[in-house]
Amino acid sequence: MKIRSAKSAAPKSELTVVFAVDGEASSLKGPLHAAFAAAKKTGDLKTDARTQSVFHPAKGPDRMGCVSLGKSKDIDTERLRRCAAIAQAMAEDRLVRSFELVLGKDALGSVAAEAAGAAIAEGLLLGAYRYQPPKKDAPKPRKGQECVVVLLDGDHAAFARGFARGEIGALATNYARDLENMAGNLCTPTVLANAAKKLVGSGVRVKVLDTAAMTRLKMGAMLGVAKGSSEAPKFIALEFGPASAKETVCIIGKGLTFDSGGISIKPASKMDEMRYDMCGAGAVLGLFHALKHGAIAGSKSKRRIVGLIAAAENMVGPEAQKPGDVVRAMDGHTIEVLNTDAEGRLVLCDAIAYAKKFYAPKQIVDLATLTGAVVVALGHEVAGVLGNDQKLIDSLLAAGKAADEPLWQLPLWDVHKEQMKSKFADLANINAGQGGGTIAGAAFLSFFVGDTPWAHLDIAGTAWGGISKDYYRSGASGTAVRTLLAFLRD
Repeated sequence: MKIRSAKSAAPKSELTVVFAVDGEASSLKGPLHAAFAAAKKTGDLKTDARTQSVFHPAKGPDRMGCVSLGKSKDIDTERLRRCAAIAQAMAEDRLVRSFELVLGKDALGSVAAEAAGAAIAEGLLLGAYRYQPPKKDAPKPRKGQECVVVLLDGDHAAFARGFARGEIGALATNYARDLENMAGNLCTPTVLANAAKKLVGSGVRVKVLDTAAMTRLKMGAMLGVAKGSSEAPKFIALEFGPASAKETVCIIGKGLTFDSGGISIKPASKMDEMRYDMCGAGAVLGLFHALKHGAIAGSKSKRRIVGLIAAAENMVGPEAQKPGDVVRAMDGHTIEVLNTDAEGRLVLCDAIAYAKKFYAPKQIVDLATLTGAVVVALGHEVAGVLGNDQKLIDSLLAAGKAADEPLWQLPLWDVHKEQMKSKFADLANINAGQGGGTIAGAAFLSFFVGDTPWAHLDIAGTAWGGISKDYYRSGASGTAVRTLLAFLRD
């Protein structure tokens, strides 16, 4: 979809969509104001939040669509995002090629112009997203794929800045969604590595380690997970920003392109959804897609941003590791693998060790579809966050709030870490029936982080399976790309 912002509306369009505010006089002008006022007078204008109406004015556009924002006090970025997605769907349903979205000053409520611009751009692009699966016939061209957004009054410069920022973030999220929605045989570790290589340029640098390189580095935890698969694992390192930077932040993504559970095999029902076990990696790649396209251009930050992806398959094969096996991680910790389906933390611990050895980061953030327990605790609309540095966690909580991708902090105490000790190795990869599975995963990782400020995001609930919300329908949500961008801009 193509979108742009403008300061004035065109004299004629196939469809002009406006936002209506319940109980407020319209700040629209000319024929749009007249049509809006007439519809309101006759009672044909629906004013409940997210309802829509279509009219055929005597003057102005061929058709005028209205999407209601509800009451002014209830307008926030999430409502603007959802209503922008509804406007796009309205245009597509009416089979128009292009449309205008015209906003009076009342349509922003108390939302700052820059934040409103970002939310509206996101709503249009995220709402228009459709995954194109491989099929015999080519997809038919879609309607409603061009939009001009006009802010009639207000801070046009701030609105345009936000609009450009929202466009970059939404396109990056859709890029992540495309990778995450691919079937496991179509998105292998090699495919992820090749996708990363295609991001090289405009400040992005990429390095990919193969099995031999990981063996030399003694990444036994990650290689143990990959042993059961015929697909070779890949360790992917992306960099953005000056290599000589005094500060480095590492963003680490779990990249299990398919997870059968290994010998501790998963139930057959919904195992196909384990294509989504690489959504942490998808978020990292989406982040670097945005960085390449100028997401933090103009930022005063001189940090180096590093993305690390541990990509592998967890399969049942003749070489697969067994429950009770002991492996040695890159930093020397030995690990008793009590459950081969607790594999995400095994690839992440080697990624954390790699980050500390080669980048000495000031901060580490990892993202992983790590535990089903986080879905039990928080459902599909909130991701869990844990860590060892409250300031970093607070920054991520604020970023999630700004992106409308909420996070909820869970505790991580010494008692949880004690539960990860093993009789047969330094650590076990599960806490053997002590409960608190999400906390246990973070407790395990904490041994590899040490004193480095670190936060762990468990996105197993938010990565897919959430309720439809206009700009998300089903499949991969592309979660955390916009949160990471908000965090890095802070």
